[in-house]
Amino acid sequence: MNQTVVMYSPRELFEEDLKTALKAAAKAYDRKRFVVVGSASILASHPDAPGYLRLSADIDMFPIRKLKTETFKPGDDLVGQASQFENEHDFYVERVGDWTMLSQPDGWLERCVKFEVEEITGYCLDPLDLAYNKNEAGRKKDIYFVAGMINEAIITRDELEGFIKKCCPHPELLPTVEKHFALVCEELDGI
Repeated sequence: MNQTVVMYSPRELFEEDLKTALKAAAKAYDRKRFVVVGSASILASHPDAPGYLRLSADIDMFPIRKLKTETFKPGDDLVGQASQFENEHDFYVERVGDWTMLSQPDGWLERCVKFEVEEITGYCLDPLDLAYNKNEAGRKKDIYFVAGMINEAIITRDELEGFIKKCCPHPELLPTVEKHFALVCEELDGI
């Protein structure tokens, strides 16, 4: 039996979408606390950010869980790509691993913006940590996103540059992160 999979293009996400995603993820993964990474984390600190900074086909998150637990269940089929949830909401939950934060500057979790809905908490990346994370990834879309954050005065160029120099946790990554930051600055200078 062949199934038709509908692929959705990125759309503007709203604060209500983050609430919907957290509630659905809590049910799917049997968890109450999640770390929200990626562009959708901006919804917690700047729900009124311009639409182009809220464009996404998914909300990236991972459950905070104890290492020894029997109750965690993989619920990707309930909220992930090609799920009924995606069909109903035109976006999906992308469960990423905590490995996505391995090269994030120390203290990132404490800097997260708490986003609570009912008894569920999303720890959403602080805008500076989000910019650092995107800058480190350095894909074209990430460079544009960081330039947009600066252009919209969500963070400043000086703040991000100082954060990179002071907080980059792995000296071997610093040249790459600085190279990506230079691309962000080139993009800003072209705006």
